[in-house]
Amino acid sequence: MPSPLRNYSNNVLIAISRLLNAILGGNPSLTLSARAGLHYRKGQWALQRRLINGLFWLQQDHCELAIRWDTDRNLQAIKAVEGSNTTKTEPL
Repeated sequence: MPSPLRNYSNNVLIAISRLLNAILGGNPSLTLSARAGLHYRKGQWALQRRLINGLFWLQQDHCELAIRWDTDRNLQAIKAVEGSNTTKTEPL
């Protein structure tokens, strides 16, 4: 089980990556790693993917893993919102 400090630092790094991706014109729901992985699947961003995977050299294919992780996190957020007992209100 990860320690609270590791969990906190991981969340901060993910937020920074999402912010950087948004600043560079990407979807703010994705990390920069996931964006590089998705572009690589389309035959683009080979250099960016290689650079990012090089930073995370201990993982087999960081960008591909990031796609799965981002998808899982986004699905968990949707389920949390759907499962909440909040009432919807009409905009003013």
